[in-house]
Amino acid sequence: MSTAGRKFLTSINWPVVSSVLSKHAEITKSLGAFRKSYEVAEAELTQLKEANRPVDFEYYRRVLKNTEVVDRLEKIVKAQKITKVDLASQLETISAFETKAVASAELYVKETEANLADLSETVKNIEQTRPITQLTVDDVVKAKPEVVQRAEEMTKKGQYTVDGYDEKFPSLVMI
Repeated sequence: MSTAGRKFLTSINWPVVSSVLSKHAEITKSLGAFRKSYEVAEAELTQLKEANRPVDFEYYRRVLKNTEVVDRLEKIVKAQKITKVDLASQLETISAFETKAVASAELYVKETEANLADLSETVKNIEQTRPITQLTVDDVVKAKPEVVQRAEEMTKKGQYTVDGYDEKFPSLVMI
């Protein structure tokens, strides 16, 4: 991985990313797996960099009496070749993950923007409402015209109390 890529991945604030995407468990899980695999790869790279030190065979030839062993080891070491790994499949997987994550993030942004628009409209409605103490009977009739019809029906029947009112709001008058 390039130095710029390593700097970018180390600069990510993983707890913040996880908390922002907490509603999307699949993305959080995938990011966690990606982070773990990155950390494992970074640790292996660090170990390999530290382990790749040349051996001073001349020193061992001077120190050891049996130089034939040193010659055989030197031959084995020189015969080892570093193989290059084809990263195309891993890069495709990362690209697919990135595409999926971006699409999911865009969907999340759209959902959040829609929720914010609804909430701001609700707040605006709340701010514009009048207190209940300023409501008049005409305002109630305008909002719910069926109230007048119900009151007229109850008056015709001689019914001046609302059913269930006494159960919900008991009378405080002592008998």
